[in-house]
Amino acid sequence: MQFIFLEHTTETPLLPVFPISTANLIRYGWWLQYHNVEGGMNSIRNYIGVVCDWQQSLGHEDPRNDWVYKKFRKDAEKHLKVVKSSSAKLALTHELFQPLMQMQDQNDAQQLRNAVSYAILGYTALRRGHLIPKADTTIGRQHLIKWKHVQFMPDSVNPEIVVIMLESGKTRNEAKKDIWWTAIKKCSDESICPVHLLARWYNISYQHEPEQYLLADGPQSIPPTTAIWTRQLRGSLRIMAETHGLNADQFDEKNYSGISFRKFSLSALAKHVHPQILAAHADHKSVETTHKYYVTQSVQERAEHSTLIAKGFS
Repeated sequence: MQFIFLEHTTETPLLPVFPISTANLIRYGWWLQYHNVEGGMNSIRNYIGVVCDWQQSLGHEDPRNDWVYKKFRKDAEKHLKVVKSSSAKLALTHELFQPLMQMQDQNDAQQLRNAVSYAILGYTALRRGHLIPKADTTIGRQHLIKWKHVQFMPDSVNPEIVVIMLESGKTRNEAKKDIWWTAIKKCSDESICPVHLLARWYNISYQHEPEQYLLADGPQSIPPTTAIWTRQLRGSLRIMAETHGLNADQFDEKNYSGISFRKFSLSALAKHVHPQILAAHADHKSVETTHKYYVTQSVQERAEHSTLIAKGFS
């Protein structure tokens, strides 16, 4: 456990502590980087989240709802002076994804839910926060998919396609009614088929309440939080590694998290579609983001440009 101490001064008045103003919350967030919180905005937001949860427990509003804080959260990363980021998470591969799915027992509710989450994330490239909340807070639940956002086609009994809609997210505002959608199709292998798995989960969990969260057990509950879900994911990956005779030095399951499914999905699809289609699939704000992270060439492919250029010579 870490404790943070701030000094109350005339220039930066901090008392009374509650309710916290947006200005003081941003000052606190910026101050953290100089006092041993060096993991970038993800770490800073963890500290801010605890403070805001404390404020809400005392009956005050969440200051993070202010548009000024949202601007700070989005843009401050570019201007931080002290950052010691952890290494980026790796993408899953087909060789990892398939056995991970096959080891989930579809007759066990918890493992079925995990399989559904893995399949949806892997096939749609949805951001983890649309299925699994970081915490049981208003902010954590903000972008979670509900059953009202899901449409089975032609029906839930024998579905061939499932359409999923998002009313809000990282790149869109719910108030603007800027709805984004994606779709998944039935495939032959039921252990890795997102449509089959989602229909099965629908039959055991949905209680005819459209506002129920997609991966929740019922209308009054929420899906497991990120910490629990990630621990279960890494536990499965560790079992897989040991099954194949790999020790901790040869395979580190901590290299994988929710974003590993998104990276898997986009990296796999990038080989088959144009960047504009990939950007739409990823719900990227611009195709430039897609180009930066997913449209790549090998040395051999880039060198082949010489042959194409040389075709014009006589």
